[in-house]
Amino acid sequence: MARFLFIPLLANLVLLSATPASAQVYAFQTGDHIAVADLADPQSPVRKLVEGTDPAISPDGKEVAFTKSDPEGNRRIAIVDVATAKVRLVAGIPGQNEFMPAWSVDGKRLSFHHFAESDWELAQVDPAEGTFQILLKEGDRSAGAYGVFPNGNGWLCHDLDSFFLLKPGGIREVPNSTDVRGLSMPSRIDVAPDCKRALFEASVEEDMGPDDEGPPTAIFLIDLATGERTRITPKGLNALYPSWLPGTEEFLFAGFDVKAMEDTIYRMKAAPGETPVLVRKNASWPSVAKGTGHSR
Repeated sequence: MARFLFIPLLANLVLLSATPASAQVYAFQTGDHIAVADLADPQSPVRKLVEGTDPAISPDGKEVAFTKSDPEGNRRIAIVDVATAKVRLVAGIPGQNEFMPAWSVDGKRLSFHHFAESDWELAQVDPAEGTFQILLKEGDRSAGAYGVFPNGNGWLCHDLDSFFLLKPGGIREVPNSTDVRGLSMPSRIDVAPDCKRALFEASVEEDMGPDDEGPPTAIFLIDLATGERTRITPKGLNALYPSWLPGTEEFLFAGFDVKAMEDTIYRMKAAPGETPVLVRKNASWPSVAKGTGHSR
């Protein structure tokens, strides 16, 4: 049975009415909860909405798609309404094992990892109508990670080895992107607003210290025309889950503070040598409302 977490509507109305018009809502994970806050105000209160993982806020900032797990180990795609905290499971998806949703630019469809009979597929669903579609079939090509193009023209994926474009006309390889080291699943790709670059995460064995259990992860920038890759985040910071900020050259990402032993969200420019700026402690999986979604 689906679980619902309700927050009193009056409290939500007071909180939302006090939010300035310039607020930029973003979602994130804190502990085992999905939460939202105002990026423009670092001191803004955190609103915990529901237990879950992999938050992805809709372009209009009104809903958050996420992965909802149950005691039997099933994972389903669900949506929580930001204003009311009402939760609904997305209908029309066969099976009981899917995760990591991402919205289309118009806010009308969700892409996600979907487990078929024996392997993972990339799938898509219309949450309003329950229309389900396989984008990458089992055995055709693996999508270890993917990112939606902001212009709505396809997906950028990697198969744990190389990057490729999934377009309406088929698959096209990203030049000079074979044998990329450190790619993993699950991980996040976020295509830049100009659709010419993308941020992705990869582990770096050279950064591994004697006490590390595994190599730390860094954020890289890839040029989709040339395949050239540039490391963005500095050494010494385990960096994950990049999310571009619309209209800027900045992005949010999650970093693990080894000294404090806690997850932290940072903000920085997408260029080498920049210094990450602390956004929020005890938080991970940032997702920014891109501001181009449809109104419901």
